[in-house]
Amino acid sequence: MVQTNQKLHLGCGENNFSGWVNIDLDSPTADRLLDLTQSLPFEDSSVSHIFNEHFIEHVTREQAVAFLKECYRVLSSQGAIRISSPNLRYLVHCYFFDNKNEWGNLWQPSTKCQMMNEGMRSWGHQFVYDAEELTRVLGEAGFKSIAFQVYRQSADEVFTGLECRPFHNELIVEACKSSAIDDVDIDFSAVAANEA
Repeated sequence: MVQTNQKLHLGCGENNFSGWVNIDLDSPTADRLLDLTQSLPFEDSSVSHIFNEHFIEHVTREQAVAFLKECYRVLSSQGAIRISSPNLRYLVHCYFFDNKNEWGNLWQPSTKCQMMNEGMRSWGHQFVYDAEELTRVLGEAGFKSIAFQVYRQSADEVFTGLECRPFHNELIVEACKSSAIDDVDIDFSAVAANEA
């Protein structure tokens, strides 16, 4: 019988969660060292929850779709994924409103132009998303129910309080592997609240 209640923390870095399988490419504290651009070594429908913070922007869009298809494959029928990623729309907002000090000691770009270029390319970023594009890649991977969330909050208590990084208007989305509906159901309300 296939286990269906594993919880995967993908791209964990040095943040390990108790009761989760903490996975990263080169973290000294990870439970497993895996390249997330490759197939996940878990059986179909064997995972209940996946959490992923600040990883998806580090791979190409094509690799992101492949990664999300793997997440979809390993999730159980009622499984869900939560993703946190920088928000391209917010980066552009900061450019137009000359707000290059938003990130405090974490990141201090010298000019607006440097802020845009560094935000798109530094730290190994390959593709930075806005809400619509993140929804598209989730849909291409098969997810049907997609809802943007407020930082560290969720209707699913398993996902509540997981974000480890300080909040800077990231996109935070939960997607369910639900086949009960034919069309993609998307809730953008938290994005609007965050951006306000």
